[in-house]
Amino acid sequence: MFLEKYLNSTYLDLVYSNYEEDYINLLNEENFNKIYLLLKSYNFYFIEDIILNYLELFEIDEDYVQLAIRDIKFSLGDDFVKQIGKNMLLIDKIIELAINYSEEDNT
Repeated sequence: MFLEKYLNSTYLDLVYSNYEEDYINLLNEENFNKIYLLLKSYNFYFIEDIILNYLELFEIDEDYVQLAIRDIKFSLGDDFVKQIGKNMLLIDKIIELAINYSEEDNT
């Protein structure tokens, strides 16, 4: 499984306890990597925690996640990553925005 490239064994075990193995196996490695690199480009310092708790973020097309992150940055300001780190529920908002962008494009 490609998640081994991104997580240490402890986090990997936790991901497998949080998510069904069938779900994990359906993840697209290429898209996962794009989202991972996008988060790194914004200096998210808690990507492992995002993977652990918000794996569905890595299913969404990179372009829509990018738009959602820009919206959150505009709303929260330059220290948005730090604010998200303190309130991980903001990841839900990123997911929601990204899905909305995706649905707008598909209508």
